[in-house]
Amino acid sequence: MGAGIHGGFGSTAGAMRSGVVTADSSLVGNGHGADLAKVALKVKKEPGYTDVAVHGSKNSISVFRKEQKNGQLVEKEIVLDQRRLAKFLKHDKGYSSGKIRLLSCETGSESGSFAQNLANKLGVIVRAPSDKLHIYPTGKMVIGPNQFTNSGRWIDYYPAGKKGGRKK
Repeated sequence: MGAGIHGGFGSTAGAMRSGVVTADSSLVGNGHGADLAKVALKVKKEPGYTDVAVHGSKNSISVFRKEQKNGQLVEKEIVLDQRRLAKFLKHDKGYSSGKIRLLSCETGSESGSFAQNLANKLGVIVRAPSDKLHIYPTGKMVIGPNQFTNSGRWIDYYPAGKKGGRKK
C-alpha cells in the first residue's frame, strides 16, 4: 500500500452492521483504529499513486499511537497538519516520491485546504475526496454524506494552486 499510514478509520453506528467504515475525524478515539488496515488493503490501487489512509477533515488528519495509561493500553490521537504529514512521508521508507491519494474524509473539500497545502508542500499531485469517504469490506468506496449516497468526487490538487476536478 505504499506509504499508507495506519492510523485508523472509525465506524459509524449504522455502518457497523454492514462493515462499512468511514474516514471521519469526528470518530477518532472510538476504538476502531484497527479497521483501517482491514479495509485499506481491499481498496483497488490507483496506478501511479501512493495511498495514505488516515482519519481526515477539511484542514487536518489524525493518526493514533498506542501507549500505556494507568496500566492500560490506550490509543492516543495525534492531529497533523499538512506540514507534519509531509515531513512524515519524506522520512517513510514506503514513499519515495510521486502522486498521493488520500483515503481520508473531506481532505479534498473545496472549502478546506488540506489536500492543496499538502500538494504545495510536497510538490506532487494529491488526489482527495470532496466529502466523507466510506469504504465497504470489499474495498468499494463511496464519497458522500453517508454510505448509500455517492454524491462526492475525487479532486486532484496540483502544486502551486492549480486545481482540476475529476469525477470517479
